[in-house]
Amino acid sequence: MKGSTHILLSLLTGLVILAPIAGLIHWSWSIIILLGIFFGSIAPDVDKGRESAIFHSAIPGAKGRRFFLTPVIGYFLYIFCYKPLSMIFVGIFGQKILPKQGHRELPHSPIGVICMSLLLTFWIWLFCFVLSYIPYLEFLRDNLLIWIFGAAFLLGCFLHLLEDTCDNSGIHYLYPFSFRRVRGTVTSDGHDVRPKIYSITLLVVAVVLFFGFLFSRIDTSYAYWATFLVPVALWIVFLKISGVPAKKVVWE
Repeated sequence: MKGSTHILLSLLTGLVILAPIAGLIHWSWSIIILLGIFFGSIAPDVDKGRESAIFHSAIPGAKGRRFFLTPVIGYFLYIFCYKPLSMIFVGIFGQKILPKQGHRELPHSPIGVICMSLLLTFWIWLFCFVLSYIPYLEFLRDNLLIWIFGAAFLLGCFLHLLEDTCDNSGIHYLYPFSFRRVRGTVTSDGHDVRPKIYSITLLVVAVVLFFGFLFSRIDTSYAYWATFLVPVALWIVFLKISGVPAKKVVWE
């Protein structure tokens, strides 16, 4: 899928997750969670090359709007997370784990995004730990928001995998042990209407949940259940509508 589609679907899923608990958590948590999901939603394309959205400040589909932190995170992720991990995996499993088209390899697998997220979170923690010795920056040491960002980044990466599972290229979930891909039938040329339908559905559900819990139309005791079960249920439906798993199997 296109970078703009990844960002839109992932952030809207984030809103569905946050909508039931928006009034129960600190506002800074919501910002950090959405920021982590944003970066995570385009991070797996770090294996695509310099044309990937993660390397550019221009936000895909945002009509020229830019976010200066995107290439900072992108190049840091590439140099200090993706490349070292790629060298380790190639050293263990050999060149056979690198797909011929040079895309959808390590960062497009569960084991890859978990390793990248853990390593990125470690580097952020280390950076904040060093800065915490500067006067007035002591609050950065072991700050809870570091771990919240790391978890949200991982969530964004997994949402990227789910979104790519819907299209006709698919994802190899057992990489590097198996190269069988799970895929759907959504075309990634931008003409397929299904991603747009998913986006509208997510937005409507997020709005209904937010106002439902805000005005106590929905019992707040269901808030934490809703923040988990609703997005899971929606994505199960989206995967089904996307034809996952498609009958044709793609091997790399």
